Amino acid sequence: MNGRLSRRAFVAGLLAAPARGASAADLVPVRLDGKPARLLLDTGAARSVLTLAAVRRLGLPGDAWVDTLLRGAGGRLESHVNADVAQASAGGLRLFQRPGQSLSFSVTTQYLGVADGLLGGDILRHCDIAVSAAGDVALSPAGRLAPAARRVTLSPLFPDLLRAPVTLDGTALTALLDTGSSASLLNARGLHKMGRLTAGQSGTIRALGGPEGVQSHRFARLTVGPLTIEGVTLLAAPVPEPAFDLILGLDIIGRGAFTISYAQRALGLS
Repeated sequence: MNGRLSRRAFVAGLLAAPARGASAADLVPVRLDGKPARLLLDTGAARSVLTLAAVRRLGLPGDAWVDTLLRGAGGRLESHVNADVAQASAGGLRLFQRPGQSLSFSVTTQYLGVADGLLGGDILRHCDIAVSAAGDVALSPAGRLAPAARRVTLSPLFPDLLRAPVTLDGTALTALLDTGSSASLLNARGLHKMGRLTAGQSGTIRALGGPEGVQSHRFARLTVGPLTIEGVTLLAAPVPEPAFDLILGLDIIGRGAFTISYAQRALGLS
């Protein structure tokens, strides 16, 4: 026994697809031990993650006690010593950490484009989130958001992830709410529920778990709470996942301004 704590975490992953994609507007400016960084708002990540390049640039020490095994949507596994952050803030809001303890960020060697890492559910569940139509992100202390008029009631998946009810061409599905994915994706469980689909256009996406072969499929109607989209195209891949049917990404929820409250378990739509 070496006395280290090894964690496991799921990260649905950044999908490089023809949707909005990661840009400077989608990133949350943060300060880690007083140094600036930019993290992608990622409700599909159970834990917050930093790239190894960012850890080295910021000069962050390794966590003496914790490492994390990350599993991405593409199935790739990687394990690294966590990065230790004594204090983190975003827009003047001090990000949650237990009294007397530092924040322990998981680490990935994957390239995340302009992002230094992912701001995941372990931190976000202590915040309210507001995203403008332009993609600008504002975080506030949990419980401060006024209830949205057009809202979707969410259910927890473990303490750090959220699921939303979706209806796709009359079939009820459960979706992982994932602001870190630029495109929505039907997985193996969702494909089974939808039954036989006409073969769609094939392609490849870049997920945190590695490249993933996908097909695009056209559906007549997708409904998420008060939001109904006619003639929607979704990606699909036989990725095994027992807890949900669909990754619900920014191509759906990011069509306008939206809010997310872990405390209220609600997605607010403009």
